Amino acid sequence: MRMLTVRQPWAALLVAGIKDVENRSWPTPYRGRLLIHAGLKTDAEGFELMERLGVTLDGPLLHGVIVGSVDLVDIRDDSASPWAAPGAHHWLLADAQPAVSPMTAVGALGLRPAPAGWERAFAA
Repeated sequence: MRMLTVRQPWAALLVAGIKDVENRSWPTPYRGRLLIHAGLKTDAEGFELMERLGVTLDGPLLHGVIVGSVDLVDIRDDSASPWAAPGAHHWLLADAQPAVSPMTAVGALGLRPAPAGWERAFAA
């Protein structure tokens, strides 16, 4: 299992299944399940795009925790998704699952191994 840190509101949109593309400046050969870790910072552009697209989120935005998981199914440069940024690598995501019990974790750049005990975030 790998983990990716994403700023809010992007992390919440991903695990809610609303945002189907994660924009990155780099590709990866990895395909499969990814834990989504909500970083400590927010991205104002995310809220602006949400407003333009008429998207809302329920509940507070969490920071510094694993908020859910998604499947990384492909990476393309030509996604038609409204979430796809021009010039970025579009990580195509599916099967979003919010965490049952968000788990504190340390963020970092890039894909990295999931922390020990990550399964607790999804246990009922």
